[in-house]
Amino acid sequence: MIKFQISFLENKTLIMKKLLFLIPLLFLLSSDTPVKECYKVTKVSSQVEAPEMKKERVVFGIKQMTEEILSEKFDICENGEPVEVEVMSVEAPSTNTSFGPFSKTKKITIVKLRLLIGKEEYWGQGEANVTVQSTFLDLNDDNLPFNKTAFSGAVKKALVEAVDEIKS
Repeated sequence: MIKFQISFLENKTLIMKKLLFLIPLLFLLSSDTPVKECYKVTKVSSQVEAPEMKKERVVFGIKQMTEEILSEKFDICENGEPVEVEVMSVEAPSTNTSFGPFSKTKKITIVKLRLLIGKEEYWGQGEANVTVQSTFLDLNDDNLPFNKTAFSGAVKKALVEAVDEIKS
């Protein structure tokens, strides 16, 4: 009887050791583990012609920003699902307020774009402001020159908005 109890205890200990080894493996191999999507920015295009900007530099900058913003939520890889960025419009309305010799001009740069991932479209719109205050100065045509920093900020906000729409 004592021999049987020792044999039973040894088997029980061996079974427990095997279970302790297998349980972590089950958690590691579990299919419930979330897998991040993998993307690759393949194309950047623009419907907008802006003589103030060199198209190649703009396209390269938007590609870099897209990869950076996507990488915050998803993986970027060579064989990833293709992502296309299309700048749909760039608007820059300005307002001017004058009171005697004091003047304030505000220009809002609005960029609308879409991301194409497979057959899905994700839209984003970003805005950036530039304000100039002056005394006894006149702006030519009451217009502010095109501001690359404002454009870049508006593009980034539009990309963040579009990427936030992607369901992970």
